[in-house]
Amino acid sequence: MKTGFKKGRALRCWKTGLLFLCLGGMAFSTPSYAHESIFAWTYTTDLLPKGRWEIEHWTTARLEKEHGTYQVFDFREEFEYGVTDNFGVALYLNHHDVNAKESVPQEDPSNPGHRLPGSYETGGEDVHADHDPELSFNSYHFESVSVELIYRILSPYKDPLGLALYLEPEFGDEETEIEGKILLQKDWLDDRLMWALNLNDALEFEKAEEEGEYERDGMFEWFTGLSYRFISNGSFGLEFWNHHEFRDATEHEHSAYFIGPTLHYGAKNWWATLGFLHQLPVGQAFSEDNKECL
Repeated sequence: MKTGFKKGRALRCWKTGLLFLCLGGMAFSTPSYAHESIFAWTYTTDLLPKGRWEIEHWTTARLEKEHGTYQVFDFREEFEYGVTDNFGVALYLNHHDVNAKESVPQEDPSNPGHRLPGSYETGGEDVHADHDPELSFNSYHFESVSVELIYRILSPYKDPLGLALYLEPEFGDEETEIEGKILLQKDWLDDRLMWALNLNDALEFEKAEEEGEYERDGMFEWFTGLSYRFISNGSFGLEFWNHHEFRDATEHEHSAYFIGPTLHYGAKNWWATLGFLHQLPVGQAFSEDNKECL
C-alpha cells in the first residue's frame, strides 16, 4: 500500500488519524501458501510462492482534519501473482470516496496563494481544484491503475537480513506516478518477532490548469514496524511513519510523523489486518502556506 499525494498540495493539512483494514483471500492456492500482510502500512520481504495467486482488498480512512469535516476512504483492489519464489507482480485498482466541508484555511483574496488564519473553506488534496470552496464536496472517483513489481534479493529465513526492491508505476486520468521502495526485514524467536523497514521515494506528474502542462511533485517517507505473534495465527504490532513532501520535487514543503498499533489474524482461507495511525504533534512546515497545516 502507498500514501501518495493528491491535488491541492498547498492545502495538505495533516491533522488527521488513519484507520486501515486489509482483507486477503487466496485464489487458486492452498491455505498453507497464504501470503499475509502482518503490518498495515509496512511491507515485509515475504512473497507468494511461484504459481500462487492472491486477492486483497485494502481500505484506508483518513479522518479528523484540524477544522471542519474531511473524510476520505481510499480503496485498493489487489490481484497478486508469484512469478517465482523471489519475484512477485500485482495489479491494483485504486478508487476513493471524499466528503469535505470547511476543511482548510481560506485563501487571502488580497494575497493569492496565502491563507487566512481562523477562516475556513472547503478544500484539500482530494477536493477538485475547480470546486466552489463555499460549498461542501462529496465525490466518488476511480482514480488509477498501478502495477507492483517486487524482487527479493535476500530472504530473512535464509540470510541474516531480508532485502527486497519494490517498483510501482501508477497511471490515472489526472496524474502519473512512479514509486520505489527498499524493503528490509529481520526475524527473531523462531520468526515470532518480526521487524520491518521501508524506505520509499516517489515522483508524481499531475495535470496543471494550463492545457498540456504538468506539475512535478516529490515524496520521501519511511515506515517501520515491530510485530509479535502471540498465538499461532495472530500477531500484534506497532508501526511508525515519517512523511515528507517536496514542491517541484526539490523544495521541502513539510514533514509529518505518525504512530499506532496493528492487529493481524489469519484463518484457514483468509486473513485480515487492522491498523490505526495517529499524527504526532512534532511535524515541520518549511513554508508559510504550510504552517497552518501543522
